Amino acid sequence: MYRSDPALIQSCLDGDETAWNELIERYGRLVYSIPRRYGLCPADADDVFQNVFTIVFRRLPSLRDQTRLSAWLITTTHRECWRLGKLADSAAALDETVVDVSSPPAQEVLRWERQHVVHEALDQLDERCQALLKALFLDPDRPNYEEIAAQLGMAVGSVGPTRGRCFKKLETILVAMGAETLL
Repeated sequence: MYRSDPALIQSCLDGDETAWNELIERYGRLVYSIPRRYGLCPADADDVFQNVFTIVFRRLPSLRDQTRLSAWLITTTHRECWRLGKLADSAAALDETVVDVSSPPAQEVLRWERQHVVHEALDQLDERCQALLKALFLDPDRPNYEEIAAQLGMAVGSVGPTRGRCFKKLETILVAMGAETLL
């Protein structure tokens, strides 16, 4: 079951080791893809990854807006990439590096950023819409309308119209988050 970022953070702060593993599993590829996008070698990307999650471990208790974890991780990772470049006296080389946004690492970062924003928006929906949209689009078993209707205790004929209303609510939330480019 998908835990919201605030719930996941609280579990981490409570000392739940599985929550820490889930946090790294959820955000690890995103964090690792950013230094690769900067053109850092795998060893330097590993250093950035380790530094970022060390910072997460130390600073998670003081994170002000737990719903913005992905944005905080992205910013922290960019800063660590810059810091590593500065320490290696290669800031100029990083500034001169042209990142090809069509390259797979760049596309992967954009995909992960979009995915995290959508998950944040989903977490703000009411329980019925969350359950419906997650069943329709995130359930690996890909249940059909009949199965979803039975699972959620609703008529099969109301799944489609309810989905439409839930999408409208999701759109409103995404616009409020400033993520209208995802629409």
